[in-house]
Amino acid sequence: MTYRLPALNTLRAFEAAARHSSFKTAAIELGVTAGAVSQQVKKLEASLGVPLFRRLPHGLLLTTEGETYLPLITKVFDDLTRATELIAPDINAKKFTVGICASVKAMMPAAWPRHSDDLHHHVRDWIETSDVELLRDNELDCLIRAGGGPYRDLALVVIPVSSSARDVHFVCRPGLADCTQSKVIVQDLTRHLNQSAA
Repeated sequence: MTYRLPALNTLRAFEAAARHSSFKTAAIELGVTAGAVSQQVKKLEASLGVPLFRRLPHGLLLTTEGETYLPLITKVFDDLTRATELIAPDINAKKFTVGICASVKAMMPAAWPRHSDDLHHHVRDWIETSDVELLRDNELDCLIRAGGGPYRDLALVVIPVSSSARDVHFVCRPGLADCTQSKVIVQDLTRHLNQSAA
């Protein structure tokens, strides 16, 4: 069977931009420039023959077609993640070594990451650092920092903190960005950072 599908990079750009309603924030997550995200979305729109966004002076608004497309594309990425984990269970069997900078650690529970049984299943160890090169040297699986970047070859999840001018950045290698460990850690960070900010 022959599939006529858009390029994966264009779909990733659309999905991230649609979630954030912003090319700039999507670019931070994907580790590229806002211009690159915009170009990928334009390529996708050209290949589909329909506009997915209305470009506004202060953000993006999904068109009807974009609103229809987004949940389906998000499900495709979720399914790809599950399929990969099904045939490569070691991706999710591995516990992470986490780097966390001092300012973010101070905002977390004193026992973090040992405060949670759920998190304990996914985190082997942690060290206090903000050194991105430890990720590239495979000494860390993920790094949690108070802002920073650009991260170029690394994946980024931005965690907004309501009481802070600086977002928290969860940084990892691209292959780990959508795995269960990353999702559990990001969920825990989001919950505690915004509880402490409330």
